[in-house]
Parts: sequence; C-alpha cells; structure tokens
Amino acid sequence: MSRPLCGVEQTLLDLLAIDSPTGGEAAIADAVTNWLEAAGWQLRRRGCALVADRGRGDGERLGLFGHLDVVTDRHMAPIQCDSTFIYGPGASDMKSGLAVMIELARNLNSADLHAEPVLVFYDREEGPIAANGLAPLLDAHPDLADLALGICMEPTANTLQLGCVGSLHASVTVHGRAGHSARPWEGVNAITAAAPLLARFAAWAPRPSAHGGLTFFDTLTITQARGGASRNSVPASCSFNVNRRFVPGTDSATALADLRAFVGDEATVELIDSCESAAVVEASPLLDRLIAAGDLERAAKQAWTDVAQLAERGIPGVNFGPGDPAWAHQAGERVRRSDLRKNLAVMTQWLCA
Repeated sequence: MSRPLCGVEQTLLDLLAIDSPTGGEAAIADAVTNWLEAAGWQLRRRGCALVADRGRGDGERLGLFGHLDVVTDRHMAPIQCDSTFIYGPGASDMKSGLAVMIELARNLNSADLHAEPVLVFYDREEGPIAANGLAPLLDAHPDLADLALGICMEPTANTLQLGCVGSLHASVTVHGRAGHSARPWEGVNAITAAAPLLARFAAWAPRPSAHGGLTFFDTLTITQARGGASRNSVPASCSFNVNRRFVPGTDSATALADLRAFVGDEATVELIDSCESAAVVEASPLLDRLIAAGDLERAAKQAWTDVAQLAERGIPGVNFGPGDPAWAHQAGERVRRSDLRKNLAVMTQWLCA
C-alpha cells in the first residue's frame, strides 16, 4: 500500500469491521453513537436510528443522511486495502458515505460553518420499505421537516444525482390446471402457458422521459420466477416477481394500473409493495454552492433512494456520495480511495464559510 491511510479511510475500515446486515445494525449504531458523543455532538436515538447535531440554532439546517445496513458480507467482499481501493461489505453502499459523515462530525464541531449540519443515521434501508428506519425517525422528530436541504450519501461516484425513480413490486401469476405429468393432457401447464407473456416482458424496452432537464427511464423487469408443486405434476400456476421502476411525476397507483393493462387477462397481478418517486429539486443558493464546491455534474438518479421519503415530508433532497453504484451489492465491493477523499473535501468546503 503506497499511500498511508488518512482519517476518513481509517474510519471506513473501522466501519467495515462491524458487521451490519439489514436487521442487524445494533453494533454499528452503538459504535456511531459512541464516536459522535466523543466528538461532542448531541444525540437523539430511536432504536438503531439516530439524529446528531451541534446543539446550536445558527443559520439554515442541512441534513446528511446515511443508512447503516449493507447487502454484501465478508465472504462476498473481504476487507482489504490497496493503493487504489478499499474493499469490504458496504464499502460503496454506503459505509463510505457514513465515513464522510463521521469525519465531518469529528472535524467540524468548532469550525466556522455557513449552516448547521444535522447527521441522520438509520437502519433497514436495504429491506422492504415498511421496515425502513428513516420514516419513524422523521415522524418522531418533526423539527427535521425544517431542513433546508437533505443530502443522501448514497453511492453516486461523486456525481450530484437528482430526483429518483419510484419502485413497485408485484406478483404476476399465470394460472393453469394441475395434472399428472404422465398424462399432461389432463392438466394445463402454467409454465409453458406463460411463454407468450414472458416474450412480451422480454420485448418491453425502457422508456426515457425528461424531468427537470434530466433523463429518467421507466423499466419493467422480471426478477424472480417460481412454478410447480412437484417434479411429476403439471404446474397449476407460474408466478413472477415484477419490479416496475417509474419516473418522477408518476405515482405508484398509475404504475400499477399500467402493469395491469400490460398483462391484461393473461395473468393476475397482486401488489407486494411500492415506493414513490421523487422530483428533481429546484435550484437554490445552497445547492448552487454545493455544485460549485466540487464542480459537480448533475445526473438523474436511476434508482430509488430515500430522497423520496424526504420529498414526502417537504424536505428537498439530493444524492451525493463517494461510492460507485457499479460496485454496490457486488462481490468484491469497493470504493476508490481518491473518491472518498474528494467527497470529504467537497462536503467540508461546502459546509465551511
């Protein structure tokens, strides 16, 4: 390793050493609590979610948001470091963002800031939206609705990603009739009957549309398939999990109606869960200063993030983090060390007057 570790890089390695799968965030929540208290910040904690601030009311308040849970584990992403990358579970999504937040807390406590940072850490982001720890935390602390801007430190490779697409999961089921596989004519094979519908899903092309000067895509993807009760029976049903991503300006009810219309009478459609999209936030002096601090490029967030939950509560939110989305949830998950340092430098310059 040719370059010694700097503070934010060591903090990331400390975070990577704490296992934090979705639903198992207690240890990392305790560690973050201890680090922030040692840095002199005031904390409000609810389970494995917490809010930290400096206890001052000077100027506008800015929220930095980071989820504590990760998808990969040490088998998929062993912890290691070389001259270019730091590897480990959640290195990209999003312990690198958490490391930046913690380093800011350690170094900005007595700094001359043009606004008051509020740090928000929460659990269960990577699971179903119903268990996401951010919404209960926001509901428990209504003062957070007054934040002038929220930065979700999700992986963006240091690009400013605005808005987000909504996400809907539905079970699409083709129905047949059971029978013995020795006499298949006595049944109706739901798996083979699904072939025409599967072909139409395969032919469905992403649909681009412009929102706030950026291009987002509607997508329709089969992510899971299941069918059949036994290996010697004609399957009576064949079900698919369909993930529908929809652009800003479309709500989940409209997206579900579109899916039902697409499927028609070839199958039944049952909603599993959905998360709304978020619009591209309008320009503001705060956002302009952030863009100028890093000479940042603007891009569409072609994924769902918690900026949607912020938008539902009237908090303008953007995505800006050091991790690269291409390495998130992957074997060998990593973050570029230079991207980690750059993100910290941009955030420090933006927050300091």
